Amino acid sequence: MGFMGTTRFLAKGARSKGRRVYFRKFAPAHRQWAMMKNMLNDLVKEQRLEMTLPKAKELQQYAEEIVFLAKKNTPYHDGLVESMLTSPESRRILYERMVPRYTDRMFHFTRVLNHFKYRFRDSAPMATIEYVDRPGELRPANPVGAARDQFVAAEFLATRRGRRKHAGEVERMLGRKNPAHVPLDEGVLERCRFECRKLGVGGAVLGEAWALERRGEGVPAAAGRKRSAAAPKEE
Repeated sequence: MGFMGTTRFLAKGARSKGRRVYFRKFAPAHRQWAMMKNMLNDLVKEQRLEMTLPKAKELQQYAEEIVFLAKKNTPYHDGLVESMLTSPESRRILYERMVPRYTDRMFHFTRVLNHFKYRFRDSAPMATIEYVDRPGELRPANPVGAARDQFVAAEFLATRRGRRKHAGEVERMLGRKNPAHVPLDEGVLERCRFECRKLGVGGAVLGEAWALERRGEGVPAAAGRKRSAAAPKEE
């Protein structure tokens, strides 16, 4: 079965060093960690690597962690980053390009794509690992932050399926107390409120009520009824 297949069945002890039974074991621990650091350094510099599928899955956890630690921006976490990356060039790319790129993305910085093909010499499954949200990526990643709000509004107004799918998210978007936190034009917001009224979504009415309160025009009757119904009864 090969090295990867047989080492899964080794019992914990001197060989596994206390690691899980199904730990991906490519080499002895001192060699495997050095190999992972070299591949991580190359991935940060190239932003995309092609390798075997088990190595890509094992490398993905370190590729995610390195961005998470760099975003902490503390001396302790910077020391951890310096211990994982082996070249000054990769550290410069991480702090100058990748940390600003992933300001709004909390996790899922990488993508592993299985090629469903096998290397000729040893029949190893091949895959590609890459960082998302960059020019030239294999496919667009799901947007985050302000881009997510604009994407949801466009999908919500495009089709009936989009209105059914994104009704809850649009309701939460329109229910924000501060309209400045919604990166949409007033015309798009009005269309979203109109469609939400047709669907019977309550967040649109509350969002309109808060907007009227800020302008000093009073509260609509529907919003007043909704708030009075939610208020506890006084005995």
